[in-house]
Amino acid sequence: MTVRIDLTILHEIARVIEARSKVPERVTIHGKPYQITYLEDHKQRLEEAIRRHDNDRLGMLFGQLPSKVKYQLMRVSASRKRAAKVRSRRTSATRSRSTRRRAARS
Repeated sequence: MTVRIDLTILHEIARVIEARSKVPERVTIHGKPYQITYLEDHKQRLEEAIRRHDNDRLGMLFGQLPSKVKYQLMRVSASRKRAAKVRSRRTSATRSRSTRRRAARS
C-alpha cells in the first residue's frame, strides 16, 4: 500500500509540474491531502529547470524525486470534518425525499 501511495504522489508531483509549470507543496491523493517536503535545494533546481524550459534537466530531476521528496499526510481540521458531515446529511436527506416523491407518483 505504501509503495502505491509513494508512486502516486510522485506521479502527481510530475503531473502538476508539467501541467502548471509550478512545483507543488501539497497534493491530494485519493481525497487525502499530503504535505510535500523537498530535500536540499531540489525544489529550487526544479523551478530553475522549469524557467529555462530545460527538459533534459527536468527529466534528470524527476528521476531523483524518490530520494529527494518526503511527504506527510495532513490532518483534517475539526471544522472540515463537521462540514463534511453536514454535506453528507443533506445528501442523504435529499435522496430520501426524492425517493418518497417517486413512490407517491406511481
